[in-house]
Amino acid sequence: MEFEELLKQLFIISFGVLVALVLAFYVVWPKVEYLFLKVSDIGQNKDLLKNTQHLKYAAYERLILFAHRISPYQVMLRHHSNSISIDEFKQLLINDIENEYQHNFTQQLYVSDAAWTNVKDLKESTISLFKNTARVIPLGAKIDDYVAVVLKHVAELEVNPYEAAQIILKKELTA
Repeated sequence: MEFEELLKQLFIISFGVLVALVLAFYVVWPKVEYLFLKVSDIGQNKDLLKNTQHLKYAAYERLILFAHRISPYQVMLRHHSNSISIDEFKQLLINDIENEYQHNFTQQLYVSDAAWTNVKDLKESTISLFKNTARVIPLGAKIDDYVAVVLKHVAELEVNPYEAAQIILKKELTA
C-alpha cells in the first residue's frame, strides 16, 4: 500500500510539474518568439538598407551616364548622317533623348527631388536647343552646319550644363 501511495503522490507531483511547464511555455513562448522575430527583422533591415543603398548608387550612376549621353556632342555623334534632312536629324536626336529619359525614368525613386529636377530640366533644355537651332538655321543648310551651330552655342555657355549636372549628381551621392 505504501508503494501505491508513493506512486499516486509521484503521479500528482509529475502532473503538477507538467501543468506548470505547459503554463510556463504559454507564458514565456510569446516573448521568445518576439525576440526571434526582432532578431530576424534586424537582419532583414540590414539587407534592405544594403539593397536600397545599392539601388541609390546605381540610380546616380545611370543619371550621370544619362547627362553624358544627351550632351549635344554625344547624341549628334551617334546619329550623324549626311543622307538625311536637318528636320529628320533633329527628330532622331529628340527621339534618342526621349528614349534615354524614358529608360531612366524610374531612377527618380532613388535620387533627391533636386537631382531629378536637374536631370529633367537638362533633358528639356537640350530638346529646346535642338528645336530652336532647327528654326534659325537657313534653308538649304547641311547637317554639318546644324551641328556647328549647336556646338557653338554649347561652347559659348559660361557653364557646361551637362558637366554641371554630372557634378551635382556626384556631390549629392557623396553627401
